[in-house]
Amino acid sequence: MQKILFATRFGDMAFNSLETLFVLKKAGLRLIVLCHIIPREEVGFVPFGGYLKKEADELKEQARIKFEDWQRAIARAGLESRVIIGVGEPVPEVIRTARDEHVDMLVAGKGSSTLDIAKRSPVPLLVHSYMAQFEAEGKKAVRENKLVFDRPLLAAGAPAASRKALSLLESLAGAVEKSEVAHVLEKKALSDPGIGKIKEEEMLRLKGYCDVLQKTGIAAEPHLLAGKPEEELINEARAAGCSMIIAATSDKEPPENAGLGSMARKLCETSEFPLLLVPVTPLSYPEDLD
Repeated sequence: MQKILFATRFGDMAFNSLETLFVLKKAGLRLIVLCHIIPREEVGFVPFGGYLKKEADELKEQARIKFEDWQRAIARAGLESRVIIGVGEPVPEVIRTARDEHVDMLVAGKGSSTLDIAKRSPVPLLVHSYMAQFEAEGKKAVRENKLVFDRPLLAAGAPAASRKALSLLESLAGAVEKSEVAHVLEKKALSDPGIGKIKEEEMLRLKGYCDVLQKTGIAAEPHLLAGKPEEELINEARAAGCSMIIAATSDKEPPENAGLGSMARKLCETSEFPLLLVPVTPLSYPEDLD
């Protein structure tokens, strides 16, 4: 995890989210690429006239001034930074920048374009909101996501996907104190005559993941759950005092979930925890970028 891309629209708590990434220096982070893409509609696109260059230049300069302040904070944390400001369609431009910069992880806030980025990103995507509103037990609440990497919950799904997510978690060892490793049993498994053996095998698998993490210096504890995956994982994360959820994406889904996975999509939409999505498919970028 040497190089990450931080894509921002300069929301109220964007800098706070950026600061939470500095701890990754302990896991090998050396460079943060700060990226701001100005949507075309914000720079006066008019029929037959393109966009207003003066207005675009003013918005770019505003972004540059903000980034200069952020860069000073990054330097104080002992990290390097680079700034990229552009005009265009935010989602493809962010993905293109991730490709051109060869980043190890992409970071974006939760918003209307988050799912599109998640579906198209071939590198791990951290969906991160510093202050997240949510509802639990019929009551509205706000969560401050400050120590994001301190205590992640690894959502262990299919073995191949789980190994991808586990490998990424291993790479974060210097920044992680403890991890919870959880698997949610499928509904059909609960009615299987061999449920006892299934539970035994799954718990053995989870303990194996914990052993791998413990060898890297990350304390880990296994949890076998049953119910709706996204609900059970969120509830377990709350109960265990977790700081984020790590889940693998999937390409074996209906078109509306293609490249993401239904569980990952639902977590992205409903979880108050930062969500680190790990692509299962090999590293490649969408062909429509060029």
